[in-house]
Amino acid sequence: MPQRIASYRPPRVACGPRGGDEARPNAYRRGYVDRRHRAWRQAVLTRDAWTCRHCGRVCGATSEAHADHVTPIAAGGSRYDLANGQCLCQSCHSRKTAREGRSNH
Repeated sequence: MPQRIASYRPPRVACGPRGGDEARPNAYRRGYVDRRHRAWRQAVLTRDAWTCRHCGRVCGATSEAHADHVTPIAAGGSRYDLANGQCLCQSCHSRKTAREGRSNH
């Protein structure tokens, strides 16, 4: 009987906090667990029909759709104003957040 080929196992890498993550508050402290925020999120996603405003993708799962603030709260945007909200898919939201992070530094 032929011998089975050994499968490759990459070495384990120690995962620690990324640079700058230790100072970031958790979701509760940032206000994302609040009842008003959950209602705002649901209203934004329903208004936009769970469709990404940037790429037009219809988000199937709740984890794919993100309710994003058009003007960040840190930059003076209103937290619960529907006009300051938009539905973005996960990848578009990640790109927008990275772009905003680069412009702040």
